Amino acid sequence: MKDSAQIVIIGGGIVGCSTAYHLAKMGCKDVVLLEKNDLTSGSTWHAAGLVGQLRKERNITRMLQYSVSLYETLEAETGLTTGWKKSGCLHLASTKERMAELKAGATTARSFGLELNIITPQEALDLCPILSLEGIIGAAYMPTDGEAEPSGITQALAKGARNGGVKIYTDTLVTGFEFKERRVTAVKTDKGDIRCDTVVNCTGMWGWQVGEMLGVSTPVVPFQHQFLVTEPIDGLPSNLPTIRDKDNLIYYKGEVGGLVMGGYERDGIPWRVDGVPNDFTGKLLPPDFDHFQSLSVPALERTPCLEKAGIAKLVNGPEGFTPDGDAVMGPAPELDNCFVAVGFNAFGIAAGGGAGRMMAEWIL
Repeated sequence: MKDSAQIVIIGGGIVGCSTAYHLAKMGCKDVVLLEKNDLTSGSTWHAAGLVGQLRKERNITRMLQYSVSLYETLEAETGLTTGWKKSGCLHLASTKERMAELKAGATTARSFGLELNIITPQEALDLCPILSLEGIIGAAYMPTDGEAEPSGITQALAKGARNGGVKIYTDTLVTGFEFKERRVTAVKTDKGDIRCDTVVNCTGMWGWQVGEMLGVSTPVVPFQHQFLVTEPIDGLPSNLPTIRDKDNLIYYKGEVGGLVMGGYERDGIPWRVDGVPNDFTGKLLPPDFDHFQSLSVPALERTPCLEKAGIAKLVNGPEGFTPDGDAVMGPAPELDNCFVAVGFNAFGIAAGGGAGRMMAEWIL
């Protein structure tokens, strides 16, 4: 293993690999990425993989928009399958307030050159015939949104980073740091120490505890995040867009002839607020069907086909969430050569490409 590098990235999920990829693209080749297990083995591997672009904040929209442009070309560049599919996204509105939000979003989208069309409930049903239109007053459709296979996208980014000269070491646990005044001078691992000029914390739901080791406040809490995967559903269209029903806090995407349905419970359950075990890699939590009921009940009403669908699995994978719902990104104020990119609130796959580019630009 190298004993020095200009930049050391900790964390081999999509954000860490994307940061490494973009640093290499920008000509910075003396980069090391450290991952305590295998690439994608944190929360990346079990993500649902929806890739939306529009947010209320301009910089986040710009970040997500770039992700889509990158994912469209990454497979051709690296030769690795990414599972990218430009399926489009249907946004539903059940309230006047949500409809006003969609109309404002259409105006914002146009300022980015994005197409977001306000459509009628009937047009929404034409796009997605599995819907019940009960309570729906309007909708919007963004044709350039899509979905990706999280592990595939990340492995492609890692290959692109390696092609650019980045060294990636898996099964390498970071155990501590050496400091001189306000600078990190070395990263300690169970395979030896690496002197560095800059360190980047991309450790996802481990972000808080790595921040503690660095002396950097990093407010990330792992929460349970569940989604349902159905068995194949007879007659399900093969060209379904992803669906977001924010009034019910649920989302959908097609999955091998069936559906993925997930969402965000209003009474989310935090998990391991005192630190995530380092061996919790490639693992899931036990499914909590009772807690998921607050999402499954409105989902059955919105998509009645779920009533007869068999359940293949209920995925309960913890994700890092933050107090304000935005990622913790940027230079750490406590140190002069430390950057942070964690806490992506279950939209890390959508953010990954753009977040990596933003971090690389910020660092350089």
